[in-house]
Amino acid sequence: MQTFINPVSCKYGARMGRYTGPDFMDTSAGKIYLRRIPINSGGYDTFGAYWGLGAPLWEAHDQDGNGRIFRARDRAAAKAAIRADFPDAVFYR
Repeated sequence: MQTFINPVSCKYGARMGRYTGPDFMDTSAGKIYLRRIPINSGGYDTFGAYWGLGAPLWEAHDQDGNGRIFRARDRAAAKAAIRADFPDAVFYR
């Protein structure tokens, strides 16, 4: 699966955070990938970028890699957040 989350190559994680994607997705091209991004107890993702603590972090993107990273309490809320901007979105799984 394609993802925005890639390893960073500096001593202290991502230099200025991570790219969160463009503000659009092509929902007519196919299903939307949606996955939860694991955050450790210090607020860092698997590859060392700091996100802080709070609601779970989610990643959604289309077939072309356009998408966003955002917070939502659970998968249903994450889908609802995407559908608020893209009502015709269909998700894998």
